[in-house]
Amino acid sequence: MPNDALLLRLNALRGDDPSLANGNSNHLPMVLAALHALGAAPARLDAFAEAQRGLIRPLAVQAPAGGFAASWADFEAQIAADGRDAVLRRELPHLLEGLVTAAFHGLIRLAYGVRFGVDVETAAGLAVLSAFRRETPLPSAAGSTGAAEGLRSLSQGTALANVVFERPMIMGRLAEVLAHPAFLAAVPPLRIEKGAARVWHSLAVTAARLYRATGDFTALHLVTSLHALRVLWPWMAAPEPVLQRYWLAFCAAYVAIGRPWPMSLRPLPDPLPPWAALRAAAIASSDDHVIKLVDSCDALARDFDPDTSELPGLLHACAAQVVTADTH
Repeated sequence: MPNDALLLRLNALRGDDPSLANGNSNHLPMVLAALHALGAAPARLDAFAEAQRGLIRPLAVQAPAGGFAASWADFEAQIAADGRDAVLRRELPHLLEGLVTAAFHGLIRLAYGVRFGVDVETAAGLAVLSAFRRETPLPSAAGSTGAAEGLRSLSQGTALANVVFERPMIMGRLAEVLAHPAFLAAVPPLRIEKGAARVWHSLAVTAARLYRATGDFTALHLVTSLHALRVLWPWMAAPEPVLQRYWLAFCAAYVAIGRPWPMSLRPLPDPLPPWAALRAAAIASSDDHVIKLVDSCDALARDFDPDTSELPGLLHACAAQVVTADTH
């Protein structure tokens, strides 16, 4: 069962549009869930929501069929009739073909709804993926590679050397890269025969390294979207095609931020601040992405043994890096 305080606050956002007037995604429902996960008191959720209210526009009253409002209502009805699990298993194979939709925000919003058992948010995430669907292609090359090796080939190869991408915002830039023939010809597929769980881990390690090296806003979304994929994993009948599409989106994000190589990691304090201090700093932050990244890093780091995986240490460093940048 969802937490009553969180459920009450997310249900109160039922009349909000999924995008802001400036074209960015409306992060408020995701941030409230992340704050709750980090241990914020209900009063902090209310204060954050009040501070954001002026940026949010109301959902259009006369919504077209197939638009977000109609899709949201339809998915709510489906969940009420058939149950959340049945709807997820039925809809995810098709909807996750568009996992990059709204720069991963549909995927991330859906995962927050599922993670906390909030049906209105689960329906909202499904509606974003449906109403704004932008299909992510499957890689078509015959070869295979690991994540880091694939990024190196994109950075050091000549296929994209003279290609310039101009759209400024994350959603537009990702769409521009994914549509470019030179990019589609340059990306090899990930070697999924290693096993889906190992592929996910390889992607997560590489995403954390990329964020550590660049501090880039787009790289941050790779970490949080991989967390979202892990949350949704139990409802995926066939995760391999999802990971293949994600790999292409991952490479597009890498190209969008300039193909940095080698990925030299930024220095951080040693020892790193304890997780309790990082959670407290995120709760106090006014930055949507600081809150969401610390939550994702905290949640994912708990799932892996630092004696057998470098991922917990990398995620701890990512959380420390974003908090340090936010407070300086």
